[in-house]
Amino acid sequence: MADFEWFKMLAAALGGGLTVKILDIAYLELRRKDEKSQSATKFVDQHLDPLLKAADELVGKLHSLGKEDFKTFAALGTGDPLAHADCSSTAFLLARFWAQVEILREQALYVTISEDERGRRLQSFLDCLESRGVRLLDRISQRAIGETLIASSGSSTIRFIAFIKSAGDPDMARWLAPLMAILRKAPHTSERQLLLQYGAVLHAMIDTLDGDHSVTRDRPAIPNKLSKRTWRDLKYRVFGTYLRFVKDQPKYIGRPKTRTAAGDRR
Repeated sequence: MADFEWFKMLAAALGGGLTVKILDIAYLELRRKDEKSQSATKFVDQHLDPLLKAADELVGKLHSLGKEDFKTFAALGTGDPLAHADCSSTAFLLARFWAQVEILREQALYVTISEDERGRRLQSFLDCLESRGVRLLDRISQRAIGETLIASSGSSTIRFIAFIKSAGDPDMARWLAPLMAILRKAPHTSERQLLLQYGAVLHAMIDTLDGDHSVTRDRPAIPNKLSKRTWRDLKYRVFGTYLRFVKDQPKYIGRPKTRTAAGDRR
């Protein structure tokens, strides 16, 4: 705390009990804020990577499916969606990302991550992802699904095979049902655009919080797949309200949509 030694020197120079007391209080308050900031920075350093890695895999999957308009999901029919490779892997990656969010939230109970700049931005992204119009499920359902994938250690997630096995449990199946309903309809305009919008926000989060891509991949976006409505929502509500600090917003939304693509009226 050498940066604060000038307080003591100033107090000694000025003299007087009241002056010394005031400067002592100010010194202690600044030291408290500095220690709090250091604690937040250390926490973010330790816990951000697993969240970004989970988000990165999910973005990669949504990017791959989005380029093909989620056409492989049309083969689901009325069968078990978890028997379909793309559907089960997408459900797993979404659930794993939500599990990492829950792990971060639980372990951050006694840390104010907003004291760190990356922590503030991360919180803005998480708030955006859980906001009405962006989130895929209501917050309770999302958190419940996330909790089901947290391993017994409380600091990691279960693997894919364990997820598939546990999906047969009635309680697990009940929580997964709303997500599976969305994935069944992924080839449809509304659900497809919702997934693409969610992926665009995740993509921006990865690029913003891991600008050097030390733990994630630097991917191109697919703004050409966004409908006029989704473009507008991302432009004015997402990046215009929650995420104003995001650089290169056109990367994720592309140029203004002058007309809605045929068959894509959302």
